[in-house]
Amino acid sequence: MQETPGHDDVVNAMPVLNNEPKDNLRRQRVSNNSRAIGTQERKSALNAIIKRVLLGELTQGQALKTLRIDVLGMKQDAFAKLVSVSRKTLSEVENDKGNYTSDIINKLFKPFGLQVGLVPSSRHLLATLFNPS
Repeated sequence: MQETPGHDDVVNAMPVLNNEPKDNLRRQRVSNNSRAIGTQERKSALNAIIKRVLLGELTQGQALKTLRIDVLGMKQDAFAKLVSVSRKTLSEVENDKGNYTSDIINKLFKPFGLQVGLVPSSRHLLATLFNPS
């Protein structure tokens, strides 16, 4: 995955489903104990998750689930509606099952300003990108 420029506004704002007011979405949070996080916290969480994916610490599915819960605080049903995929498809991707096209994966990661891209498979090459010598 690579970050898509110009999508900060998507990550900075809580998405609206079916033109419902934002306060309706707050009632759909994953847990009653969840709290909305601020813009800076969302950006930090997003960057930390991207880094963990690049370092091989998280799978694509684990990253999606973490982003959905920690960044947006949304349940699967609400998120699936937002990105126009079935809840079953979302669940399978989050559990690293199935073999989905890049179009589906891009739909799922679009709210976070991310898309499928070329990523070095070698940790050494990846490290040189972060720490050029």
